[in-house]
Amino acid sequence: MRTAPKVLLILGGVFLLVGIIGFGIGINSATGIEEDMNKYEFENAMNGTMTIDDNDGQGDIGVTFWVKGEYTDDDGNGIWDICDNTNVVITSNPDVNSNWDEATLLDGKFYYEVNYEANNNESNCAANNLNKVNDRTEQGLVKIGRACWGCFAGELSFESNQSVWVTYDDQLGEDLIEGLVETAIGFFAGVGSFCCGVILLIIGIILAFTMKDEDQIVYTMPQSNQMSMQQPGVWTAPAQPQKVQTGMSQPVFDEIGKGGL
Repeated sequence: MRTAPKVLLILGGVFLLVGIIGFGIGINSATGIEEDMNKYEFENAMNGTMTIDDNDGQGDIGVTFWVKGEYTDDDGNGIWDICDNTNVVITSNPDVNSNWDEATLLDGKFYYEVNYEANNNESNCAANNLNKVNDRTEQGLVKIGRACWGCFAGELSFESNQSVWVTYDDQLGEDLIEGLVETAIGFFAGVGSFCCGVILLIIGIILAFTMKDEDQIVYTMPQSNQMSMQQPGVWTAPAQPQKVQTGMSQPVFDEIGKGGL
């Protein structure tokens, strides 16, 4: 197999693994969101003291009080019976941001409120079908009011004539945003990595079956015992050098003239 398919297959496997891990992180974060939404500062308590953090220094939206019960108006006075039967008193609270609407008027104290938006932006326990919060009905809890609207950092203490459950709304909001971000990152990273891994694996498999292996060059070394041999029984005489004949001609002298020298 050539190098390119091997690299693609390895990368595809790595991306698949990262994608699976990303999915796991997303699922875990989504589960954490549900757990955070069911987190209470106090459960089944009639008094308590908690710390308001006010991380941005601009005031917190405060806390919400929940009680066991249902939204009914058996006496017909136009107020939910659960509100009539529950009295919450804030015994101490931090200062409030006067720039917030009604923060100075409320002064961090408890006020009855069920569904502010659906109830024409009014804080009360008016008995009407719109003025309900059913987010925690599976736990048997209904919202009756809030406290510490616009509070700066400090200690908040309360007392109640009935057992209450208290949620810190700012903390719930921060946990919700953090959980949603982690969930989104986990799922998007998981989907992206998983898809990339599948694509790389497909390409790698295709290349593995279509690309020919590199030609291998084979070098053959002669064996050491192989030597040039002559045919037995045949003797070849060495070539004799040819004689080169050189001829000399007898010199011819002209006759010496009569009379001599």
